[in-house]
Amino acid sequence: MYIIIAGGGIAGSSIADRLIDRKHDVVIIDKDKDVCKELYASYGIVTVNGDARKIEVLREAGIHRADAALGTLYLDADNLTFALLAHSAKVPRILVKMRDPAYQEAYIVAGVDSICDMSSMFTNKVLIELESPAIHVVTTIERGKALLVMFELPQTLPKEGIKVQEMVKDPTFASDCVFAGVVDEKKEKIVLPRGSDKLYPGSKVFMVVNQKGLSAIGEYLKKVQAVH
Repeated sequence: MYIIIAGGGIAGSSIADRLIDRKHDVVIIDKDKDVCKELYASYGIVTVNGDARKIEVLREAGIHRADAALGTLYLDADNLTFALLAHSAKVPRILVKMRDPAYQEAYIVAGVDSICDMSSMFTNKVLIELESPAIHVVTTIERGKALLVMFELPQTLPKEGIKVQEMVKDPTFASDCVFAGVVDEKKEKIVLPRGSDKLYPGSKVFMVVNQKGLSAIGEYLKKVQAVH
């Protein structure tokens, strides 16, 4: 894909570096000439020195042939302008980093496909991990309606393990959740467990849950620790 990123800061440059590793063509637009030079010298990232809020700069970057546009500028107002211009250029996918949730509706009207709500992500992560330290939030889904979380099964679980189907039948366990994967330490990869598969003490489990399901998982982990 050909991807244009507005902003060469930590977020923009980190994403660009990962995208290049995945063989995508990336261009970063940044107003700071020194930043542009550094990005090219350190990472080999192609840059355009200019204001991503100006259509002539976007044209220079090749906005009309872009497959995706990503706004990582500091101010939401600047990202909104970038998104509007990208939308007018009929870019198929527009993604932005949002700092202030008050801009969410404006981003939607501007044709943004994916909004990364930095404030909500941080708040949810802190609250959840303070109250349920055994559960770690990986990311939010559908603007916070669901969460991808990871937790490690307690060492107090029976050594012979427990079947997935037995775990989900436990009344304490979350009913509104989906297994996203389990880390297979031997194969060094994430696998999708079946009902008859067993989970063992120390197994790292990834799940998609809502807020209600999150509380249930926390209660289940406490129960396992207390019972065994």
